[in-house]
Amino acid sequence: MVPSLSSPSPQNRPLVFWLSGACFLIWVMVMVGGATRLTHAGLSIVDWKPITGIIPPLNQAQWLEEFEKYKQFPEYKLVNQGMGLSSFQFIYSMEYAHRLLGRLMGLWFLIPLVFFWRGNYLSSKLKKRALIALVLGLSQGVMGWYMVKSGLVKDPNVSPYRLTAHLALAVALYGLLFWTVLEIRIAPFKNLSKPESPLLGRLSLFSCMAIALTILYGGLVAGLKAGFIYNTFPLMGGQFIPDEWAFYNPLWLNFLKNATLVQWMHRWLAISTVVLILLTAWKAWRHSPNGHTQKIALFFAGTALTQAALGIATLLCHVPVSLGITHQGGAVVLLSLGLYLHYLGKKQNRSAENRRLPSKSHNLMTRPMKF
Repeated sequence: MVPSLSSPSPQNRPLVFWLSGACFLIWVMVMVGGATRLTHAGLSIVDWKPITGIIPPLNQAQWLEEFEKYKQFPEYKLVNQGMGLSSFQFIYSMEYAHRLLGRLMGLWFLIPLVFFWRGNYLSSKLKKRALIALVLGLSQGVMGWYMVKSGLVKDPNVSPYRLTAHLALAVALYGLLFWTVLEIRIAPFKNLSKPESPLLGRLSLFSCMAIALTILYGGLVAGLKAGFIYNTFPLMGGQFIPDEWAFYNPLWLNFLKNATLVQWMHRWLAISTVVLILLTAWKAWRHSPNGHTQKIALFFAGTALTQAALGIATLLCHVPVSLGITHQGGAVVLLSLGLYLHYLGKKQNRSAENRRLPSKSHNLMTRPMKF
């Protein structure tokens, strides 16, 4: 008998809504952050005011004041000399939207957390998980400003390593919250004919790790502006790997600093990840006793192929904003499907192993809420 997914219990629905909304906001933030970077708007707000910064310029005098601040920094002096006020207002608004979304994400997470915590609605496990998420979120915001500061000194470009760390914290936070939603949302499976293959569990885990590594190299590509060189595929300048791949000494520096090798690593990590995902999907389709798992495996494979096509198109078209942010958002969707498939395998294995044991409560709230 094929197991099915059930809706979360009414006791857990507030948690699902809360954490799913947080995941959605992070996904949007990743894409807005990509748009901010591609429109060169990230250095337009030259100070960090976590509280008062929520109020944008409201009149001509305030806009001129912000513009004068911007003129004192390297990006204006070296890149945008002579920029008009209307152009500045556009890039300022892009960066403001990104920061405002970050504040909204913080309020969305923090206000319900205080309510649930003070009302003793959360299990000890979920309290610990929420504290970790809170630390990751605060760290991500601090890293965002630390990244911006790196472009306000001499070189009007942010540090690619700080940018990658900023992205990595966002992905880690998203993964933690999404996994928690899966734990709350998916009830234990019953009546399994057999457990999933342990190999499928390992393949899905390796797929998620490969996706995460590819995303991090994507952050380096963005930080080094490596997507604007060698806009051909599959060869780079007519070669499988250009001669300057080993420009820096010692050799390992090239994997982090050499734009040519960083782009090469990103593109072939992506291709390798797609192959691994297709193998994982095939394994799930052939050997899973669960029809839902098979469907997710097909979505996983299709999304991987689409993401690879988007990446190639983004490269060939010299990274237009629309393709760039779609590719960046697609990476998070792909990671979500990988985590989902891995969780399904873990849940089915655990259910099959414990099917003769008394069932345990799946609720992560300590008591029902009354509305």
